[in-house]
Amino acid sequence: MYALNNKRFLSPDILDRLLHKNRLDKYTSVLGYSVENRPILLSSFGSGERKVLFWSQMHGNESTTTRSLIQLFSDLTLKNSSLLDDLTIKVIYQLNPDGCYKYSRLNANGVDLNRDAVKRTQPESKLLFSLFKDFKPHFCINLHDQRSIYAAGDTKLPAMMSFLAPSYDESKSINEFRQKAITMIGSIYKGIKTKTNWSVGRYNDDFNINCFGDFFMSKNTPTILLEAGHHPNDFGRNIVVHEVYKSLLMFLNLFVCENQIKSNTETYFSIPKNYDHLRDIEIINIRSLSGLSNKLFVQFHEILKGDKIYFSPYIENESSKELYGNIIIDFSKFTNKSIDLKQNNQKIIEKLKLFLDFSLFLK
Repeated sequence: MYALNNKRFLSPDILDRLLHKNRLDKYTSVLGYSVENRPILLSSFGSGERKVLFWSQMHGNESTTTRSLIQLFSDLTLKNSSLLDDLTIKVIYQLNPDGCYKYSRLNANGVDLNRDAVKRTQPESKLLFSLFKDFKPHFCINLHDQRSIYAAGDTKLPAMMSFLAPSYDESKSINEFRQKAITMIGSIYKGIKTKTNWSVGRYNDDFNINCFGDFFMSKNTPTILLEAGHHPNDFGRNIVVHEVYKSLLMFLNLFVCENQIKSNTETYFSIPKNYDHLRDIEIINIRSLSGLSNKLFVQFHEILKGDKIYFSPYIENESSKELYGNIIIDFSKFTNKSIDLKQNNQKIIEKLKLFLDFSLFLK
C-alpha cells in the first residue's frame, strides 16, 4: 500500500480546525447530532431573499466538495461579497460525520444516507429533511465525489466533474422545477467550457425516490447533483477542489440573476453521459511466459490507517467492456522479464511491484 500525502481524509476534528482557520466558525452552529453523537455543523451566510441549501459528505469518504465549500465561503466572507446581500445560504459541510471519521460511505449504522430520503430512518437524514422543510430553499446543491472510473462520454477522457438535474418521476419528465436545474447546469457548463478544456459528464438520471436529490425535486425544489471527479495526475484531487469551487461560485452568480437566464434544455442534454470504462492504470506490453504481449488494468482501493489514506493496487479486468487507463505504463521500459499471468491477481501485483513503483503515479 502507498500513503498519499493529501487532504482527502477530512475528519470532523480537521473540519473544526479548517473552519476556525478560515474564520468560518463564527457563522457556524450545531444543527444536530449523528448516530455516534458527533455534531453536524451548519453555517449560515447572507441575508438575501433567495435561499440556497448546500450539503456535502453524506458519504463520509467524499471530501473534495467539502474542501471546495470551505474555500468558497472563506473567500466570500473575507471579501464581503455582494452575493451575501442577495442570498441566504445554509451549508452542511459533513452530513455524515461518523462516516467522515471512518472514511466510510455509510453512516455508523451501515446505512447509505442517500438511500434514506423517504423513510428517514437515520438521525442524519431526519436533520437534512427538517432543515429543508424549515428553511424552504429555492435551490438545493447536493455535493459528492465520483470514482475515477468515469469518462465524459464514450471517450478516454476522465469526467473531472459530473452534473445531474435529478428526475422526479419514473418517466424522467421535465416540469418547471427540473427545468430550472437543467437550465442552470447548462449555463454552468457553458461557463466551464469557455474557460477550460476540462471534460465534464452528465450523471445517470434514472429515478430513485430514496435519493435526496430526486426526493427534493419531487417536492418542487430545483436540485443539482455535482460529482467531483478525477484528474489523471491528481489522486489528491487538489486540482478538482479548485474547479468545483469555481463552478459553485458560477452557480451563485447565475442564481442571483436567474430570472434573466433564458430557459434551455439543449445544452444540458449535450453534456456527454458518464461511461464507467476507465481504470487508474493501464499496463501494456507485459511479457507472459508464453512470450505474448499482454496488458492489465490496475485500480487503487483507498484504505484509512491512522490519519492517512493508503492506496492499495489491485487488478481489475472485465471482458464485458473495453477498458482504458487514466495513466498508461509501458512495462517493457522497466523490464523484459516474463510474468506468469496465470497466478492469482495478488501474486501478479506483487510481481509487478518488483519492477514498478506505483507510488510514482500517486500525486
